[in-house]
Amino acid sequence: MVFKNKFIVLMFFVAMLSAQEQSEKCGTFRHVRSLNQAKKLHLKLPAVTRPELQKSVLTRNQKFRIHFDTSGVNTPAMVDVAGNRVPNSMQKYLDTLSVILDSVWNAEIVTYGFSEPPADENRGGGNEYDFYVLNLGAGLFGETVIEYDIPVGTSKINQQYASFIRIENDFGLGYRTKGILAVLATTAHEFHHAVQVGGSGVWEDDQFYFYEMCAESMENTVFKDAKDYIYDVQTYFKNLSSIPLFALRSQTSFAGYERAIWGMFLMKKYSASVMKDIWDEMKQIRPVPALTNSLNKHSTSIQREYVDFSFFNFYTAHRADSVHGYTDAKIFPSVVLSGSAVASPVIQEISVESKSFVSNYYKVSQSSDSAFIIVSNTNYDDLVSDGQKTLMSKIAYTSSSTSGFPSIANSIYASFSATEPQHWSYIPLGKKSLPSCFPNPLKPSTSSLLISLEGFGAPNDAILTIVSAIDLDLVYTHSIEYTTFSGIQYAEWKGRDNKGEIVPSGIYLYILSKGSNSIKGKFAVIR
Repeated sequence: MVFKNKFIVLMFFVAMLSAQEQSEKCGTFRHVRSLNQAKKLHLKLPAVTRPELQKSVLTRNQKFRIHFDTSGVNTPAMVDVAGNRVPNSMQKYLDTLSVILDSVWNAEIVTYGFSEPPADENRGGGNEYDFYVLNLGAGLFGETVIEYDIPVGTSKINQQYASFIRIENDFGLGYRTKGILAVLATTAHEFHHAVQVGGSGVWEDDQFYFYEMCAESMENTVFKDAKDYIYDVQTYFKNLSSIPLFALRSQTSFAGYERAIWGMFLMKKYSASVMKDIWDEMKQIRPVPALTNSLNKHSTSIQREYVDFSFFNFYTAHRADSVHGYTDAKIFPSVVLSGSAVASPVIQEISVESKSFVSNYYKVSQSSDSAFIIVSNTNYDDLVSDGQKTLMSKIAYTSSSTSGFPSIANSIYASFSATEPQHWSYIPLGKKSLPSCFPNPLKPSTSSLLISLEGFGAPNDAILTIVSAIDLDLVYTHSIEYTTFSGIQYAEWKGRDNKGEIVPSGIYLYILSKGSNSIKGKFAVIR
């Protein structure tokens, strides 16, 4: 098919993407993808046409201008619990939206410190940020419309732009979350897009999943009553073993909303400052390197946090721990198991195939005893290169204590092996809880060794000693340093010797000691 009119080409892309993605809750990037495609074809981009509505009003803090109609299909209204519009409720909708928007500004700009969206050349009647209340329908909550003809700053790949937001006028029939709760989620979500594109710019289409991941993670962060994200968590939990956490949009049919709990997980551990750090870094570099730099500032890594993330995800639904885990853990679904097996005296095996930053959950049972095993691929090299490489690993298990395998429950014994073991995390969860130390093997450049303090008593003033298992040479000795993993305190060793240098690959012994009390164990290091 040959198009002679460039405008027809542009409209073709817009129509195709709109048809494919009309079921999305956020319409922001369906337009961005079409415009990016037009840019690649060197088409002249038309100026964005703003809606022409009958009236506008400023919010109390005068940071937002709300545009609305007083009659016709776009007229705002509150809805009842069934989603039916409440007569003569336009003013209440507008007053409520105004208060909510001021709260969003106070949270995202004042408290969390994100950059204000850039001015829009008074296109909405002033340089306040503009919200247009419209009958969007079809389950579309809102969209941040990027004004490509108002670039901000110097020209670059991730150009920054001014924008405005279109928001649904009632959130009634046809919406999975209705009324004010939907307004809470939408305002926090869409305004974060305005912050993203105005402050950090628009990276390539493949990266848009990360924008949605972060925007949805802000919904419940800004408003604790905003629970719409729970619908998307269900999608992620059903596909944990098939959706890589950092899969590009071109590699999956998932928009990114379903992975919002990654952002929520990070902010629960490190506060919203970690999200600000990420988007500050993204002014210069793409999402994954930006995330890496941000976590490094917090003395951690993507690999280390992903292992903890996989642990968090296990403790939901009937296993929920809302104190040490997600606040809404009780209303999360349970993780979907990748498989289950029954142990017998005969050694059996489970083969695990996984792409980078995917976790698999298995259950092994024997009589009245059972254990769960979390196996995660943390291949950072593959993530950075976008290699989409599948790695292989294996869990061997038995009910026989004579197998030589470590005990992971009272009558279940298991061991883990893998090609490229430095890229794997293996956590057995049984009545014996976590292993005595993990990750094992340890890769010091990306992880710390965490050593269980169970049975050690009060660890104050205790000493950690590391020696080579081959010749018993002293490698490290120091007062214990502590860290918290999923709400539990562990002794931490960062894989450095007494000179501060990373230790070589090999087998090592650790000794925790205080007076006559001591705990010993063995682990491997792989560099």
